[in-house]
Amino acid sequence: MTGAPYRWPEDLAGLWRHCLERAVREPGWDTRPPWRGDPGLRAALGAVLGLPAAEGGPFVSSGIRPLVAPFALLGRRVVVERPTFLGVVTAFERCGARVLRAEFEEAVRIARPAREHLLWITSPWRNPDGWSLDRATAHRLAEFVADGGVLVQNETYRFFTTAASADGLRVPGAFVAGSMAKAAGPWARLGWLHGGHDGTVPPQIEAHLRAAAPPTVWQRAWSRFAADGGFHLLLDRCRTVAALTAHASSLAGARQHGGASVLVRLDVEEPVEQLRRRHGLRVGDGQDFGAPAGTVRLCFLGCPADCDHRALGRLPYPESPRARKPPGRGESGP
Repeated sequence: MTGAPYRWPEDLAGLWRHCLERAVREPGWDTRPPWRGDPGLRAALGAVLGLPAAEGGPFVSSGIRPLVAPFALLGRRVVVERPTFLGVVTAFERCGARVLRAEFEEAVRIARPAREHLLWITSPWRNPDGWSLDRATAHRLAEFVADGGVLVQNETYRFFTTAASADGLRVPGAFVAGSMAKAAGPWARLGWLHGGHDGTVPPQIEAHLRAAAPPTVWQRAWSRFAADGGFHLLLDRCRTVAALTAHASSLAGARQHGGASVLVRLDVEEPVEQLRRRHGLRVGDGQDFGAPAGTVRLCFLGCPADCDHRALGRLPYPESPRARKPPGRGESGP
């Protein structure tokens, strides 16, 4: 449960190979990528993300990290929430940005004056703890944007939602970014950016987006894959992971949530090593995500629907709800 992705089933992999072959054989495969991205791919991404169709869809990028350098060029002090994926912090620092990390309430407080700051958050279903925006928090962040702040909302985990959960709030005026690295795999090299109030982005960012775009042939392959139902098949797999995550969060006594990971505190010293030796579980250290010592991240990206998670009910939680029955084989959670 370290976050290693699941392998695609052969039918899905076969569909992708077929779409890639079609893209390679079509005229113009070797041309410069279209500005903003392949029109069919932009429309497909916009549809699954629920973005305004009138704007043609988001900008296409090769992932989240290629977007960091353009945002660093804004010259603002960067505030990143904690806990979160620390690769973004490292990327900003290597671009010369001054980065502060803080838990959400503190992050909003120190990002002042707003016109001098960029705030980076992940919602819905933040890695590692599954946090998502509520309406009150979204309103506070909208005020930050209205005061001149730049807000980037990473929605990479938006696809990992359960039938019973909300779609996830967006902050008005935020830059919405994301990647298919979790839904498809780290090889996907496909991401997006939707800008501000009207879909536009500042000149400093816009000038570098073309260099962050995947090759034309790669974008066309993804466009054909989406048109042939591939996106919907991927989303079905994401919902399976979300159901496993929701059940694990309930076992740990946490607020039940979707996403792909759960952050838990255990009543043992060196919990990562203890879980490996006593339970045969490989997990991530919460401190690797800016979480407190003694926490571990359980990630379900490598788990199919019939994955056996009965061991999770036997973990040494501080207040373990052992009376709840974990899912057996063939069950995907609630």
